[in-house]
Amino acid sequence: MHKELEEKLFKRVPTLFNLSGDALTPFRFQCSDGWFNILWGLCADLEPMVMEFENETGERFEVVQVEAKLGTLRFYVSQHTEAIDGRIAEAQEKSSRTCEVCGQPGKWLESGYSIRVVCDTHDHTLVEH
Repeated sequence: MHKELEEKLFKRVPTLFNLSGDALTPFRFQCSDGWFNILWGLCADLEPMVMEFENETGERFEVVQVEAKLGTLRFYVSQHTEAIDGRIAEAQEKSSRTCEVCGQPGKWLESGYSIRVVCDTHDHTLVEH
């Protein structure tokens, strides 16, 4: 994902991400720009759930990794509740039918060992993450 879009997410929900980690390995989204809106909605929905979780348990929540894997969005977190996991599963399902490149409705495309979700316009394109 382009750095500008990452920065928008970090500014929108800074509490979800540990941005003070090792400068040599900063948090990066390992997916294409087409899933930005899915991530934006997911992070906005998780914010109140995370606040409630942290207030009730005293434990710190953070997003550990975000990547494209086997044609879907993978969103790994440090803590789990049924509500948080359910919302993440919804986003993953939505990504399975959303073009990774542009965010339009997409379909699965298998190429060698890679599985991608792309629209008709991008069905010939393999974009590097």
